[in-house]
Amino acid sequence: MASSKDQPKGQHFLLTLECRTLTFMELATIREATACKWFMRMRWPETDGEPYCSGCGTLRCYSMSRGRFKCSAKECNAVFSVTSGTVFAFRKLSFKKMVMAIWLSVNSVKGKAALQLSREIGVQYKTAWVMLMKLREAIAARRDTMMLEGEIEIDGKYAGGHIRPKNRAEDRIDRRNAKYQNHKRLCALALRQRGLGRPGQTFTRM
Repeated sequence: MASSKDQPKGQHFLLTLECRTLTFMELATIREATACKWFMRMRWPETDGEPYCSGCGTLRCYSMSRGRFKCSAKECNAVFSVTSGTVFAFRKLSFKKMVMAIWLSVNSVKGKAALQLSREIGVQYKTAWVMLMKLREAIAARRDTMMLEGEIEIDGKYAGGHIRPKNRAEDRIDRRNAKYQNHKRLCALALRQRGLGRPGQTFTRM
């Protein structure tokens, strides 16, 4: 394990200029076509945003209505969109509102509430709640392939399972005994990768 002396010194990543390359004022002025191109570059980074068929892999795809694409191979003829096969499939939000929801979610210090997000981007509460759950699903799927390295901090906390003691001392029970426990106690574990010169990663487990 690397010692603290080997860690790069300097300003924390969240305080650096690289963390402020896109402000909310700039994000509010983008067009829907620009937001769609961002999603296309993230979906197909190998071709710099040019769509290709995920079934046969051909680049010969032509555009259709409602932002869809169709494979020109006769043996395939698959119809797909930018969000097909991703957590954003069957979406109802525009690309611009999805980008704004992602920006607001990742820049919130203590998480983002669905009720607050619904007011900020002008959608119903259920729509904002589904969007935030999709973002959490994408993060959870990505964490399975990530690994921590260097100096790791681990901390945990027990939550729930507490039986309130009686007011009278003669009515109280020994809560340490298994028969007096409700078995609803959980342990929340957090693992944090240290390092000031690079963004640290944090994993949480129950």
